[in-house]
Order: sequence, then structure tokens, then C-alpha cells
Amino acid sequence: MIRIDMPAARLARTRWALSPVGESAALLLAVAEQSGDRTGRARGAGRTPEVAATRALLASGRTPLLAAVCRGLTVYLPELLTPRPETFAPTADEQLHRVATTDPTEVGDQLTAFLTGGEARRRRCPWLPEGQLGSAPGGAGHALRARMERGEADVREQLARELHQLWVVALADHWPAVAAGCAEYVERQARSAAREGFGTALGSLHSSFTWRDDALDVAAPTEGRVAGTGPLTLVPSRFLRRVALHAPLQRDAGQVVVPVATPWPGGTTPYAAPHVAPVLGVTRLALLKSLEQRRTTTELALLHHLTPGSVSYHLSRLLAADLVRRERHGRLVHYSRTARATALLGPTPPEPGGPAG
Repeated sequence: MIRIDMPAARLARTRWALSPVGESAALLLAVAEQSGDRTGRARGAGRTPEVAATRALLASGRTPLLAAVCRGLTVYLPELLTPRPETFAPTADEQLHRVATTDPTEVGDQLTAFLTGGEARRRRCPWLPEGQLGSAPGGAGHALRARMERGEADVREQLARELHQLWVVALADHWPAVAAGCAEYVERQARSAAREGFGTALGSLHSSFTWRDDALDVAAPTEGRVAGTGPLTLVPSRFLRRVALHAPLQRDAGQVVVPVATPWPGGTTPYAAPHVAPVLGVTRLALLKSLEQRRTTTELALLHHLTPGSVSYHLSRLLAADLVRRERHGRLVHYSRTARATALLGPTPPEPGGPAG
């Protein structure tokens, strides 16, 4: 578990923002995870046109540094590839300028952490276990080291140029729809925070989050802590499959990237099929179908002739798959479908015992 301290000073300055360049980097992560997948869980990534376009660009030889990053990616992504959004909706050009003007010393430190691992990586991610501190694979390391011989300033500018190519080829045409979906998601979270309080709303953003003792706990296989009072930027992502922390220990630069599942054109949702296939059985599918409107555990138990304990168990699995969300209203906890579940189910059929027409 990684604990993010959320004292009043940090909570007051934590905000949401969109990140076009961050989403471009998320496409790199999607391709890297699919390339290294041995379980089939990431297979659905290739069904999105953005990920397919990214994969083709990386294979074309036109973006050698990004291709090297993708090949060498394990657990640490250099932070200059995910610049902190300075406003709610920065343009890609604004963020690319920040990449191209990153402090050269910082560029060198980040690439050293990426390439060599060890203490250089531990300083940026102190919670990583020993097995995740190794150097990048040889091919990736060779390409980046060769470029670094020209100087860190050259590397940052080349990365900015390649990110611009990735943006144009894979994401620019789709960005208005992506941004609109993410902005709608942020508006929903703002309404939830207004009703329940910001801390409670943070804890309900993702199944790996828990709000406890003025801190946000993020489920992880290792133990770590993000202390301090500097602000955090919450960034919704339609391409990441898991929560990501970008520059969490850098003052005023930390980002928490939250996967969202707003419906895509054509009614599809990225990664929905591989994630939900092992989760949905007859009972859970029935529960999901009846959550077109908010219901409590007791209401679901009565509707489906199940015990409250059984319903709670099934809901916990649906929560873990990001198919349902929970919201507290006074003393009651209500459950409802997420956009991912709605996109998966399509048109809602009649409820059990309801009218057919």
C-alpha cells in the first residue's frame, strides 16, 4: 500500500486537470503493457484505434527514442514525458513546450533512473522492491545512451518532437471526444465531492483507493508514503488500465492519474472485455443490469432473492472491476453502474418481473 498524506494544505490545493501529452504517454504504457503481457489481460488494448496507431508509429522507425522507452519500460516512466498540466485544459503545444524546456540536469537524472535503475530509481520511487530496480533492457538502453552523448538538451528536444508526432498520428483527431468524456467525468466527481466531501469522493474514485485517517491509501504490492503538503493534480485517463503516480515526490509536481471508463464512439470501452470476462457470471450480470438506478445492498438482496452478505461479496468484485460505484447518502450506501458497465451492457433490458415493453 502507498499512503498519500492529505493534510488540509494539500487537500485545499488538489485539483483536476486534463493532459493531452500525458494521454500520449499513456498510449506508450498501453503498448508496452500489451507487448509484455503473458496472460491475455491486455489484449483488448489493440482494439482502440489510438493504441493501434501508436504501435504502428513506434514500429516505423520515426520515433526511435519513444520506441526505446517503450521497449525498456518496466515500472518507472521519466517524468518529463508527463508534464504537470498548468491549467485545467492545457493545449498539447503548451505541454510539449514544457517537455522541450525541461531542466537538462533533471533530464539526466530521470534518464539515469530509467536506464540504470538502482539508487537513482529508488530516489524517485523509494517504495520499489529490489527486483524492480534493474537496468533497462539492452536494446532500449543502447538507443537512449547513444542519444544522451549529444547532451541532455538534445534528448529533451528530440523527445518533444517525437511526442508531437505521436500526438498528431494517434490522438489529435480524437482529442475533442476524449477531452469531453474526461471533462464530464470530472464534473461528476465534483458533484460527488460537493455532496460527500472531497476526502470521501477521493476514496471512491477507483477500486484501489481507500480514504482513511486524512490520507489516500493506494493498493500496491509494496509499502510507501507520499508525505508533504504540496498540491496534487488528479488527471483522468482513458488509456491507462491502472492508477499511476507521476512525480509524486517532486514539490508541487505530483500527479495521480485515474483510469476512467467513459463510453467510446460506437458504444465500446477500452479494456472492458478482458477485465470483466472473469468477473461476470449470471448473478453479477443480473445485479449489474438492475443498477441502472441507485440501489442499496438491502434493495438488491430483496430484488434478487439473495442474502445481503452474498450481494456485498458480488458488489466487491464488481467494484474491483470498476463496473459499479458506491456513494454514501447519509446513513445509506448506494450502488450504481459505471459508464464502463453501461457501455458493456448496451441497452438496458427490463428488470426481473418488470414490464416487457
